[in-house]
Amino acid sequence: MAGDKLVLISLDGCGVYNLRHMPFLRSLMREGKSAIVRSMFPTLTDLVHTTVMTGVEPRVHGIVENGYYDRTEDRKVNFYDYEVAFNPHSVIRAPTVVDILRKEGVLTASVSGYTMPPFSGTDVRIFPPFFSNDSMYRKHGRDWRKDVWVLNSALYLYEECHPDLLLVHFASIDGMQHEYGPMSEGALKAVRTVDEAVRTLWTKLKDEYSFMILADHGQEKVHTWVNLREYLRRKGIETRRVSSGGGVHVYLRDPGERYEAAEVLGRAPGVGAVFLREELPYLDCPASGEILVSARPGYWFCSHSKCRGIKGVSYWVRGMHGSLNEDVVKVPLVLWGFEGWEVSVEGSEGGLMNVAPTVLRFFDVEKPRDMTGKSMIA
Repeated sequence: MAGDKLVLISLDGCGVYNLRHMPFLRSLMREGKSAIVRSMFPTLTDLVHTTVMTGVEPRVHGIVENGYYDRTEDRKVNFYDYEVAFNPHSVIRAPTVVDILRKEGVLTASVSGYTMPPFSGTDVRIFPPFFSNDSMYRKHGRDWRKDVWVLNSALYLYEECHPDLLLVHFASIDGMQHEYGPMSEGALKAVRTVDEAVRTLWTKLKDEYSFMILADHGQEKVHTWVNLREYLRRKGIETRRVSSGGGVHVYLRDPGERYEAAEVLGRAPGVGAVFLREELPYLDCPASGEILVSARPGYWFCSHSKCRGIKGVSYWVRGMHGSLNEDVVKVPLVLWGFEGWEVSVEGSEGGLMNVAPTVLRFFDVEKPRDMTGKSMIA
């Protein structure tokens, strides 16, 4: 019988296709309330988690991809920098549920497989190691062992301070899918590890805590990278920057060329959909590119130095997200242990926007007027 405390768990990269290998999570879905919801395009970790934790659209909180591009200084602001991790509101321009609950005396704690700024700012926080370069992160920061550490850290937080709200972010499913591809042996090791970790947390905390479990996006297998920046350059259109992933922002040197550029991009290899920024109102802000592009299944867009030419074999990345493709956008949302509440899980696009209002309602705190979505409990 759950109590008056709440655990919010994020399963990074866990698309619905993984559920067949997660018997414990399926059991919670049967016992509680659950739905398959659609994530937000571009389906990227930082954008989605910041939206979940603030309850407002990216045009308001300012995180429109994995971090954001600062036009004024012509630089990418990385979400996992040391300074940002300890000062989340240097980049997040909206209060999180943690900020709101602190004013009401609600004790919060968090642990994450990444530094995860939307989970920062809690009263107690365990940070993962900071890696000085990408090769160290790829070797030590992505595999299933990281989430054993996350589980043990979450149990320590429970034993040490019994927070009212415990935020837990498991990251290895996402990392192993990038490395080996969805449904690969490596990815499934992470999936099973995380399912067992959730079981362990539930067994230990179920008498005191209700549980809300979500994923930010899934992934899809990829075989080909495409360099949109080079493609546009060869068509006579210069860019300031093109982000990377299955769904990307295109920042033009001359914004007046956006209609021409959008038409050209529609003919590029691997392109599934092209949007002018104003066609996606929730992203319509200066931090976004003039154009957003979603990849076709099997493709992703690369701006790395390895990606010379228009396209090539994606030998070092086997799984990707960011696009609008079904395996990427469809994610589980689970509520368990909300005895005494009337629970209605919205199974439609925007379902993740309901998480922040639900957390506030659980603690009997009124949501801010500008917070999108509605509480799933009453």
